[in-house]
Amino acid sequence: MKVLVIDDNPDDRRLMRYNFEHHDCVVIEAGDGQEGLETALLCRPDIIVSDALMPRMDGFQLLRELKKRKETQNIPFIFYSATYTGDREIELAASLGAEAFFVKPKEPDVFWDELSTIVEKCRAGNGQGVKAEIFEEDREYLSRYSQIVATKLEEKIRELEVAKARIEESEAFVRKILETVDEGFIVVDRGYRILSANKAFCSSARLAEEQVVGQLCYKLSHHSDRPCYETGEACCVKQAFETGIPQSASHRHISETGEQYHVEIKAYPLMDAAGYIVSAIETITDVTEKKKLEEQLRHAQKLEALGTLAGGIAHDFNNIISVIVGYGGIMEMRLPKDDPNAAYLREILAASERATRLTESLLIFSRKQIAEMKPVSINELVNGMKKMVFRIIGEDIETSINLSPEQLTVMGDYGQLEQVLMNFATNARDAMPAGGLLTIETHLQEMDDEFIHRNGFGKPGKYALISVSDSGTGMDEQTRERIFEPFFTTKSQGKGTGLGLSIVYGIINQHGGYVHCGSERNRGTVFEVYLPLAGGEIFGKEAVIQEAVKGGSETILVADDDENIRKLTRELLEQKGYSVIEARDGAEAADKFHDNKDRIDFVLLDVIMPRKSGKEVFEEIRAMRPDMKVLFMSGYTADVIEGRKITEEKLPLLHKPVKARELLNKIREMLDKET
Repeated sequence: MKVLVIDDNPDDRRLMRYNFEHHDCVVIEAGDGQEGLETALLCRPDIIVSDALMPRMDGFQLLRELKKRKETQNIPFIFYSATYTGDREIELAASLGAEAFFVKPKEPDVFWDELSTIVEKCRAGNGQGVKAEIFEEDREYLSRYSQIVATKLEEKIRELEVAKARIEESEAFVRKILETVDEGFIVVDRGYRILSANKAFCSSARLAEEQVVGQLCYKLSHHSDRPCYETGEACCVKQAFETGIPQSASHRHISETGEQYHVEIKAYPLMDAAGYIVSAIETITDVTEKKKLEEQLRHAQKLEALGTLAGGIAHDFNNIISVIVGYGGIMEMRLPKDDPNAAYLREILAASERATRLTESLLIFSRKQIAEMKPVSINELVNGMKKMVFRIIGEDIETSINLSPEQLTVMGDYGQLEQVLMNFATNARDAMPAGGLLTIETHLQEMDDEFIHRNGFGKPGKYALISVSDSGTGMDEQTRERIFEPFFTTKSQGKGTGLGLSIVYGIINQHGGYVHCGSERNRGTVFEVYLPLAGGEIFGKEAVIQEAVKGGSETILVADDDENIRKLTRELLEQKGYSVIEARDGAEAADKFHDNKDRIDFVLLDVIMPRKSGKEVFEEIRAMRPDMKVLFMSGYTADVIEGRKITEEKLPLLHKPVKARELLNKIREMLDKET
């Protein structure tokens, strides 16, 4: 079947084409009544489907012309139109000889079924279409036709009025949005004069809208007589005019008071009907707070990088220190107490201990190590540091220590608090290259609402105050504000890491305290540490008691992937009478225990090893010998060890570096303890 589709809407024609072709029809298209008439006369379609109102000649006029001609008067004609104001269209269509009047839209299958019924009916009537009324005078036709058109025009007018109201409502809504948002919004012409501005921009400029419109944008934003691009800054408005595409840039604006603030500007070109760029929309967002947050984020990322670095090197560094501490411990046990070399050895071991504490402090700062909190006397802590402080600062710096008469006890990690004071003393020495005065004082400080309001930090309560002041070079305000930032240092290259005071800040923060710095150029610096007071038995540095270390004759399996640690441990254990079986990794440890399970009495396992972890080896050993005593050692950070469920299951664990006496005593203690 050949179908002629006449419609001035290409989308509607396309949909009808798809529907008819789906049912194996041949489709011919026309865009209006005049073209439809010419096509019908030329192609003689089997059926015509036409819209009602169209340019040049509408459907009603077309149908009249077709019915007047003998060669086309019997072609079935179907109206398919959205123009429907009532029964008038259907009546006029029927009077003109239309087979049917369908109102858009119809489901394609429904439309096809109804159309097929009409076609079959026409075929049954031997091709005779609906007979048309022949209007002898056009007056009657035009009267009925004009009523339809007038009704449709009234509908269109009402639609236009509704559309106009909606546009006005939309414009008011858009204006309300522009006035509500806190972003500055202006429109500027090619001469950079402001054509329009929203409330946010006027508020930032502290001017009324009538004072803003007509002004040059760079005069209001930069208080400059020249455009920003002439002063070396990027001008996204100029770029938008030149390229025709949206642009963005970051600027520093200056308020009337001279205060600088950061803004992000986006410019969108506006074109006239001819495509010429006549103006640009410019949005201005104050990102001063965002800049501050970005700076804080960078500091946090530096902190995270430090944590990753500290965690990464802790294992290898602890293994190195373990070897120093271990062999130093063996020498210490061998040397007589009155040997002149014993003093040098003690210094080596003391330095190793300080290196261990430095690693621990880095890990605490990066939150990868947990502080060991016990009651600590602040006065005893400072007194115990005297000798070390004197050595650090040198003879040309006078030292004054003034202790509080009150007993100041805090919950803290003794070694970490020592590290804080050591750092302050080192910084004081560097600030007084030509000598000066270092003063360390302790006080009882009560923080009340007035103190907190005056100083801007703290919580109500009683605190131990440690004050460390020097008479050195001091700092300006800008430097003082940054001293606790990771990697920030005022020292020359190679003389500072920028981590010392960051570590101090991390330690004091973990102790629930506060640290404050006051300084002025050429008037010295004072650091104040506030630690919350606590009760309980006071803990100081444990006295080193050189007890005789017991050995034994048992067989011990030692598993560690570090060859130096294995060698040290073997020497240490064999000197005390033990037999040692070595394993280089977890898999070898499991195999050697399996081969010697009846003669092994004790197992010393590294937590993390190649091929099998210490925990996996432990599980296999317990499956073979449930009574076997196992001691873990590790140089990894606490967070890594916790991931292996060693601390969670409360398995015996020593953290590297381990002193020789500590290791031997722990092994002997576990061997002598009943299972």
